[in-house]
Amino acid sequence: MDNKFKQPLYIIFLTIIFLFISSFIKIDFKFWGLELRNVDILSDIKSEPSEYLQNNLFDKKHHDKLFALNEFNFHRNKNYAAFNFFSNESETDVLFVPANPQGKEEPIVGNLQQLNNFFRSLASTNNQVVRVAHFGDSAIEGDLITADIREVLQNKFGGSGVGWLGIVSQDIAFRMTTKHTFSDNWESAALYTNNPKGLPLGISGECSIPKGNAWVSYETTRIRRNLKNFSHVRLFYSHAKNSEIYYSFDNGSKQKATLQPGNEIQQLIVNSPRSARSVKFEFPMKDQAYVYGVSLENEPGIYVDNFPLRGNSGVDLQKINVSMLRQFGKYLNYKLIIFEFGMNIAGTSRTDYSWYSREMVKVINDFKSAFPLTSFLLIGVHDKTMKRGNSFVTDPTILRLLDAQKNIADQTNIAYWSLFDAMGGENSMSKWVNANPPMAFKDYIHFNDQGAHKVAELLTDALINQYNKSR
Repeated sequence: MDNKFKQPLYIIFLTIIFLFISSFIKIDFKFWGLELRNVDILSDIKSEPSEYLQNNLFDKKHHDKLFALNEFNFHRNKNYAAFNFFSNESETDVLFVPANPQGKEEPIVGNLQQLNNFFRSLASTNNQVVRVAHFGDSAIEGDLITADIREVLQNKFGGSGVGWLGIVSQDIAFRMTTKHTFSDNWESAALYTNNPKGLPLGISGECSIPKGNAWVSYETTRIRRNLKNFSHVRLFYSHAKNSEIYYSFDNGSKQKATLQPGNEIQQLIVNSPRSARSVKFEFPMKDQAYVYGVSLENEPGIYVDNFPLRGNSGVDLQKINVSMLRQFGKYLNYKLIIFEFGMNIAGTSRTDYSWYSREMVKVINDFKSAFPLTSFLLIGVHDKTMKRGNSFVTDPTILRLLDAQKNIADQTNIAYWSLFDAMGGENSMSKWVNANPPMAFKDYIHFNDQGAHKVAELLTDALINQYNKSR
């Protein structure tokens, strides 16, 4: 038998040569409905000019630190202490980052009158709790964008505390605002995974059941000044057995709390005798309750709850029963609900978004029914670019999706804000990726920490500008 050991190596070598040559051939046409484009296999190693470096805005010492910060953003689950670049203090409350030219002022449009419900509530934050819910896809996972919205609003209107946290979450490895851990003996269901038993999903689209001696723990970090501690915790559950659980603050002695039976949503409030940095709940019994999440708070003030649904288009929010939304509404009483979806539904150039419009209209109307005195804001999808020749240009499906989202806002009679236009419009994602420091990752889809901060800044500027006009 002949030795054919070298044949795979020849095939690999010839393939590389073919791809290298094809990188220099201009291809941009459609064949039987398929769009063909040339692929540059050298694109990732080609250098691109940086206006930041050409203008020499900062000395080399600070540039190196900012480069290191961007590297940290990609591996931000490693060690949050890496944020402390510009300060010798033990806690980094505010990280100095140079202003980036990306982004522009973009006003909120649509039904601005219904935002007045939220704006009027802001007058009472000195003695009451005002809550905001931020639903979105992976763009807000890990408290991205939401954390900066929360910080701006709490600095302006008062309040401290991270608010809502789930029981079993996907983003614990890279969430910087709270350290969240839990045991591995929870049975969980979520609208973004599966729910074979048809468990009732809570406000976050999740439900967790202890399987005996299960626990969950939350600990604050020093990344944000307003989130360093909390004074009381609200635990949300249903379908509980008449039983007791245990809780402890700051690794202190265990205390007992009794769960109330019943299929309705219940709230258990536990208070710390002093400002706490951590809390742990233990559920000793199997199937003791359906547990949905907690809220870490320091009343009064404003709270912005982060509800990320990885890989979701938003239409799955219909899986949360309207009666369940109403039950949570009794306790959370949101004054503003923000929806930020769309990137996961962007498809081919032949995609028809009419079905998406129809389903999202149902979602928003369900929430409006459950929260009749709440203001609503739909955020349009951000820019996403694709390789076209040697350039990155806006995916044309984004423009069609934006039209669909504007139509959704019109049909549901709510406010609308175009993140796409606030970024700079067509082809803007490429500028965000190549900014210095970079504001988005090389996938030309996702924002990094710096980009998330900028998005939140643009949004809160638009909200506060409209708030000032309404007064």
